[in-house]
Amino acid sequence: MIMGPGQQELTGRRAVGFIAPKFPLPQLSLPVNVSFLEATAQDVQKLHENAVRAGYTCVGFHGCGSVAAVSILKGVRDVSVTNARGKGFMVGSLRSGIPSIWSRQAKGGGRPTILKIYVKNWASKTMGIDYDGGKMDSDDDIESCGLEMVLKTGIFSDVLALPSLLPNDQALVRNNVWSEIPDHSFDPDQVPVMLRVAQYLDMTLNQLDHAIENDRERVKKAFEALNIPV
Repeated sequence: MIMGPGQQELTGRRAVGFIAPKFPLPQLSLPVNVSFLEATAQDVQKLHENAVRAGYTCVGFHGCGSVAAVSILKGVRDVSVTNARGKGFMVGSLRSGIPSIWSRQAKGGGRPTILKIYVKNWASKTMGIDYDGGKMDSDDDIESCGLEMVLKTGIFSDVLALPSLLPNDQALVRNNVWSEIPDHSFDPDQVPVMLRVAQYLDMTLNQLDHAIENDRERVKKAFEALNIPV
């Protein structure tokens, strides 16, 4: 699993002892003293299937160096901080997007590595309490691609990481997971004002964001009608 984004083969590098996941272990082709990082694609698929049966939903991807990946596979304990969304564990919506960029940064050392991230009982989790998200936070000086989710510390015990070996892992992410994540580019302190404008125009914030680019005159008139400085 220690690999560059998009590669189709494993490197075979040894890592750590096999860490039993938080669900019934399937019959693997590898002995239990072999690392997740050397698991075959077939074994990783079995782990995915058992995770789903145990109530976990694949929500996205995390990119990091292989040294950090070893720790994350044992249990999510990372607490990164973003200006917009506070403390939590960062997840990207697209395997080929933000996680791929994160992995190439290889913070903590090692080789570029991508992990699939799962959350148990996803349907019970609440936006704004258990997780938050939006476009890439402006405090991260990397290209924005896809959406970002921050899983809050209170649900870390329900978060599971598994290896991501192939680009087609994207199909494992449930479509409804990202439905509530906004894709507008407004900063949190702009949202109250923009929400007033969006409601006046009978739009969502996402639609308003697009209208600012494509229908500026209409948006300008809404600001004037609401007596909001442009």
